[in-house]
Parts: sequence; structure tokens; C-alpha cells
Amino acid sequence: MLRYILYRILAIIPILLLASFIIFYLLRFNNTDPVAQYLINSNIPSTPDIVAAVRHDFGLDKPILEQYILWLQKAVQLDFGKSYMTDKDVGKDFLYYLPNTLLLASIAFLFTFFISIPLGIIAAYYRDKFPDFLIRFFCFIGVCMPNFWLAFLLIMLFSLTLGWLPALGIEGIQSFILPAMSIALMSICVNIRLIRANMLEVSKERHILYAYLRGLNKQHVTCKHIFYNAMLPIITALGMHIGELIGGALIIESIFAIPGIGYYSLQGIANHDYPIIQCFVLIMCLIFSLCNLAIDILYALLDPRIRKNMEHAYVL
Repeated sequence: MLRYILYRILAIIPILLLASFIIFYLLRFNNTDPVAQYLINSNIPSTPDIVAAVRHDFGLDKPILEQYILWLQKAVQLDFGKSYMTDKDVGKDFLYYLPNTLLLASIAFLFTFFISIPLGIIAAYYRDKFPDFLIRFFCFIGVCMPNFWLAFLLIMLFSLTLGWLPALGIEGIQSFILPAMSIALMSICVNIRLIRANMLEVSKERHILYAYLRGLNKQHVTCKHIFYNAMLPIITALGMHIGELIGGALIIESIFAIPGIGYYSLQGIANHDYPIIQCFVLIMCLIFSLCNLAIDILYALLDPRIRKNMEHAYVL
């Protein structure tokens, strides 16, 4: 098990290298010019001499491969460069904004976990009955509704009409409720449908029939046998939702004026600020990789068959 974890941690390194290489090259071939954006934001006249001087200051006058190597040498030391627009250290800015995003994503994940699992179980338990149709209709609406549109509706209802929750900024933990729900709704609906489908599939297995023949009641069989055996795909979905929730903060943080990495990165994208965009993509790749690792470890803890296969596959 420990060998497997070590192998997986080492495998994250080439993934991050490949992701950084791809985003580094794509940014420089997408017809955007951070120098022109910098001059516009700074109200500096765009003359050939000034453009050349700024490009030299940003290090954009070097060959692309040389730029990448220089950036990578600093990145491995956790130095992601300075913002073109503010001249502030990107790594320090991300550490400053990251706690708000993690708190937002954590609350959204709790919404996803504690809402989707009970509703998914209820939908499977009352298959093709009124509670099932009602939950499936809710999921249909939730999947179709963009999170930014939901954010505006929640602000209109709970902030402007009822006055229960703040609409903008951070005034305490209550400021994260509306943005967290905006991010989480689609994950909740996807997870409900997945739980329902998996539980209905497991309910067709022979051991479930034997459980009923032993005289166990439907509630006990649903919770202790069907749901437990349907957990592995659900764990995969929940693990992937973590990265999705953090990625969803990119727009939602801007709508609710929450100073997080999503809000910060969106400003970097608007200004073609390469160091910010590169750091954001790298962090997202790292989060997704760690989520995959955590899911695989949890799989092994829950299923002895998987743990045994891991031990045989990674014998040194």
C-alpha cells in the first residue's frame, strides 16, 4: 500500500510538468499580448521602444523554450514569478487568496455530500413514485441551470427580497452560503442521479434478493446492502467534485466579490497576465491529481480486493 502511494505521488510530477508545458505554450500562441494590455492599463503610449523595453522586462523577448526553462527553474522553488500588472509575487498572492476559496469549496462540498446522498437514496427507494419524480425534476432543472444565473437568482431572493444573507463581500461565514450553493447545485444534481442509478443497478444483484428472502426489511436492505455496495462510483464522483467546485469558483467569486483565487485568476485572464494563469492551472492540476490519489487510497481501504491487487502490482 505504501509503495503504491509513493508511486502515485511520483507520477504526479510528470503530469504537472506536462500541464505546465502545454499551458505555457498555448498562452504564447493564442494571439494575446500582455505587453499591449499592460500599456493600456498603465496609460503608457505604445511606441516601439517602450514595447521592446517592456517585453525585455517581462522576459518575453527570449525564445519560448528558454522562457519555459527559466520559469520552471523558479517554479520548482515555489517561485511563480511576478504579476505583469501589479509586479507582486504571484505565489504569495495565491497563498493570500487561497483560504477563502478553500472555505468556499469546502462549504459547497458539504452541501453536495449532505444533500445528494439522502436525496439519491430516497429517489432509489421510491423508484417511479412521486418522491422519485420530484427529485428527478429537481435534478433536471439543476443540471440545466448555469451557476452564474443561479447566483443572480439567489442574490435576488435571499439578499434583495428577503434580506437574509449578504450579497457581496465577506461579512462572516454566512457570506459563503449563497456562492457555495451556486457552485454546488450542479454537483448535487449529478451526484443524485449517479447514486440513484448505481443503487438501482445493485438492487438487481442476487445477494440483494437473498437479503429480502432472509426477511430483512426494505429500509435495512437499502441502507446497509444496496447503498454500501454502490459506494465506489459515488466516491469517485465526490472526489472529482472537489476539483470542479474549486474551478467553479472562477466565476462565482467575481459575482459575489469574494477575494479568492478564482477572483484573482479571472483578473489575470482578463489582463493576459501569464504568471497568474500558469500558477492557477498548475494548482488546479495538482488538486485534481491529489483528489485522484485520495480516491484510489479510499477505494483500497473500502475494498480488500483492490488493496490486494495494489500490493501485488507494486511489489519492488
